[in-house]
Amino acid sequence: MPVCRENGGQDIVLERAAQRRLLLIARGIRAGGDGFAAILVPVYLSALGFDAFHIGAITTAMLLGSAVMTLAIGLIAHRLQTHRLLVGAAILMMLSGIGFAIAQDFWPLLLIAFIGSLNPSASDVSVFVPLEQTALANTVDAERRTSLFASYSLVGSLVGAVGCLLAVRPTC
Repeated sequence: MPVCRENGGQDIVLERAAQRRLLLIARGIRAGGDGFAAILVPVYLSALGFDAFHIGAITTAMLLGSAVMTLAIGLIAHRLQTHRLLVGAAILMMLSGIGFAIAQDFWPLLLIAFIGSLNPSASDVSVFVPLEQTALANTVDAERRTSLFASYSLVGSLVGAVGCLLAVRPTC
């Protein structure tokens, strides 16, 4: 097992294969949820009484917020531990989902959409992708990275599609 040196000199012993597996599983779980949410968020917002303009504005805020967060994290990520950023992003995603379930007015939902890390598309456009790809790159030799990134993308696409299919299942 390799020893990875993290900031502050803390030693963390992790098997690289286990790290890869965990990152691919996390990608799959998130992609399934993203696919599910991509279908159900507009339906949910419509059920709350929002028109197409307001649903589009909230969806746009989700995309813009993810883009701004990804750029901001990209500027500072080299100073921080990747796994802490991933945990922080996961907590933010959870809080965003809770906020969406509680809030019912346009402005709070728009703010949650922009600040949170919910994803309005079946493919991941959030801060998770560059962070996970950074972590994945450190788990394999250079000659195997392309294959690993292809697997990462394939898992995300396939499980995201399954999430979309599961979202329409209750109406069948």
